[in-house]
Parts: sequence; structure tokens; C-alpha cells
Amino acid sequence: MNRRDIVFKTEEIGMSRKSAKNTLVALLDTTPELLILDRMKSQYGRQDIRGYARLYDNEQNLRRIEPDYMIARNAPAKKDDGGES
Repeated sequence: MNRRDIVFKTEEIGMSRKSAKNTLVALLDTTPELLILDRMKSQYGRQDIRGYARLYDNEQNLRRIEPDYMIARNAPAKKDDGGES
């Protein structure tokens, strides 16, 4: 399927999806466009967060397999130029 499934655990309290994705990108030495962060869950009474991500070999395979909403959810935030048109 030309992808790797990644299961991760962090003990950082209140870690955001953006922060988790940036950390995984750095650890896996890849680009953010090829990493899909699927879910992050914490359990009641525990301080750790468990997550699941998928790393694709190329963008063509990612677009062929992943649903559009998941690609949109993982797209980098658009920067606002602050000006009005």
C-alpha cells in the first residue's frame, strides 16, 4: 500500500494536533504533506495521549487512498496576509 502506519504515545499534557504532527515530521524526517495524523485520544484518568498516523511514500498514493476530508484536515493552515481586498 506504500505507506507506514505509526502508533505513538506522548506524555505531554494538552498536546495539539499541529504540535504532534510537527514532532512526527521531524522524527521521521519527512514532509508534512506526506503525513496524515488520523487520531489522538486520551483516556480518562491517564495523562498520556495515544495517536495514530499514516506516512505515505508519495503524494500520489496519499491522494489515491485517503478520503478528501482527511487530506483537508491535515492540510497546513493558510497564512492570512492581513490585508483587505
